[in-house]
Amino acid sequence: MLRQRALAARIKRLESDVLLSWSGFAREAVAEAVRRSGAVLVYREGGGCWFEHAPAAADRFTREISGAICNTHASMRMLQLKWGYEGPAQVCLGGIRPDVMVAADACNADRRTPLKRRPRIGVAARLASEKGVCLAIHAVARLRAAGMDCVLDIAGDGPDRWHLEALVATLGLESEIRFLGTVVNMPAFYRSLDVLLHPALQEPLGNVTIEAQAFGVPVVATCVDGMAETVRHGRTGLLVTAGEPYATYARLGGTPSSMQSTQVYDPGTDKLRPATFARPQALADAVAAVVSDEVSHQRMSTAAEAHARDTFAFERHVDAFIDAVGRFGQKTARGHSRL
Repeated sequence: MLRQRALAARIKRLESDVLLSWSGFAREAVAEAVRRSGAVLVYREGGGCWFEHAPAAADRFTREISGAICNTHASMRMLQLKWGYEGPAQVCLGGIRPDVMVAADACNADRRTPLKRRPRIGVAARLASEKGVCLAIHAVARLRAAGMDCVLDIAGDGPDRWHLEALVATLGLESEIRFLGTVVNMPAFYRSLDVLLHPALQEPLGNVTIEAQAFGVPVVATCVDGMAETVRHGRTGLLVTAGEPYATYARLGGTPSSMQSTQVYDPGTDKLRPATFARPQALADAVAAVVSDEVSHQRMSTAAEAHARDTFAFERHVDAFIDAVGRFGQKTARGHSRL
């Protein structure tokens, strides 16, 4: 209660017209501060709706929202389908940071190296169960069992690292799979890859998938949530159906996670469904299809770069976002809006 009052007083003191809540869904302090201060609440959805919240708190929060800005269509539908939001909403696709795009520009098609004789697969993710990294490890095991001499580099760190390292040792893949930890130079990481593998069980947007495509790296990802909006199936990569029941995930190394959502958005049916995961063999088959032919890989690479540049331009993202905040945050009591 003290926090709510302090936040409301601060908003009043700043004469703020608009309070922008960045993926902070169902926060009681925010909803109460809006009521006390008279400010307008604009909610930016980019993942907060996937998690479980007290229904009463979620209802109070959604009733205060003047407008929702969603980083994908999947985010908008999650807000609407799971929490019953019926107010104004706008999809404002995420944008690639300018520094990343500058680095990608320096790695243009003329200087892109051909497919490596030993294909290099990359994973870039927080090492937590909902990202499906254990599935990538099993996929590599299946690729090697089928005769493909490939390697996997894993960029990122997190609570499951020790568990994943143990899985790699159990499968006897210590020479083929490297854990890079937190990578400072992500452009160099992307440039080193032939394909990015992103087998997440849930993913509102997936920044790493659009960044990899900016570097001309085709992506293999799970067809769930916003992945169908960031990866163009058959053109910039391949999407793999997630049909395995979550109850069997532990058999492949999946661990319980507080970040794991019980429901995800199915882009094929425009409905919510229980969280599932993709079969490692299906992921392996998709990776093999991407790296099996030099000509088709180059075609995907070129299409991925163009898709990232055209769809996720940072300037377009910023312009659309500011426009949405302005429209949703309009107040007649004052002549202008202040964030």
